[in-house]
Amino acid sequence: MAEALTARFDLPANARAAGRARRLVNEVLSTWGREEDAEVARLLVSEVVTNAVRYTRSDDPLHVQVVAQKDRVRIAVGDGSTTHPVLRPMRDDDESGRGMHLVAALASEWGVVDKPANDSPGKHVWFELAAPVRPRIPADATRSPAFHLFR
Repeated sequence: MAEALTARFDLPANARAAGRARRLVNEVLSTWGREEDAEVARLLVSEVVTNAVRYTRSDDPLHVQVVAQKDRVRIAVGDGSTTHPVLRPMRDDDESGRGMHLVAALASEWGVVDKPANDSPGKHVWFELAAPVRPRIPADATRSPAFHLFR
């Protein structure tokens, strides 16, 4: 298995949870040198945490886990609700309901895992961001006049 960096934090399920999750995820990814993933990760964790706050009881804490591997970052938000997020049809005048559409559009993968039956009720909503592809430039290409012209 590839080496992974892992961070986990708990948040109260309240109106400030999404903002705190954004800041913590940004801090963790920046510390790990994964700034290229931070912008999308902040947006998506905010959407998933907002859903969790909306559908769980306020006395159930939220659990956020960030796992970074060489080729991806995976973020999971656990809550005490058994209600799964749904991609429902949207109308132009809808004031909510777009969050999971953003997750589906921007994440390389996402899903929901129910907590084991012997655990407290709830689920984990997760998403992954594939590492950006960095093309390998052959050594002889850097000697080309075109390489220096378009760099």
